[in-house]
Amino acid sequence: MSNSLRRKPALLVAAAVAVAAPLGALVAHDDHAQGIYKVRHDEYHKLGDAFKVIRDQVRASSPDSAAIKDAAKVVSDASVNQFKWFPEGSGPKTGVKTRAKAEIWSKPQDFDAAQKLFAEEAKKLNTAAGSGDVAQVRSQFGEVGKSCKNCHDTFRTPED
Repeated sequence: MSNSLRRKPALLVAAAVAVAAPLGALVAHDDHAQGIYKVRHDEYHKLGDAFKVIRDQVRASSPDSAAIKDAAKVVSDASVNQFKWFPEGSGPKTGVKTRAKAEIWSKPQDFDAAQKLFAEEAKKLNTAAGSGDVAQVRSQFGEVGKSCKNCHDTFRTPED
């Protein structure tokens, strides 16, 4: 067998690796996007559950301060952790079904400011919950809700 014939399989293997490597990275990227989407979805679901607890308790005739305090801690923790939930490459361009708008990644300073506002208001809610003052919790809960709406209006698509 001539040297040129022996080199052809090696060249074919090299070409196949050159084509397959980016495809492997794409699959890994899609897995990452799917994984971070699941984290985001699950964590926001917990956040929504905590909001419901607080809402129901501040409306109750005999609010459960311990339940409010526990739920406010979940809200506060989420407000800090949310900064990790939107890494580059985890948006709608990945093909993963998400309500996160592309503006999260195209306007990162605006999104960061919206997240910071939520974090500030959530921290105040946690402090209010720790005080046991239901009127203060009720008032601050409204402020947290406004910070959520602020972000949702700009960075989240409406539900279908």
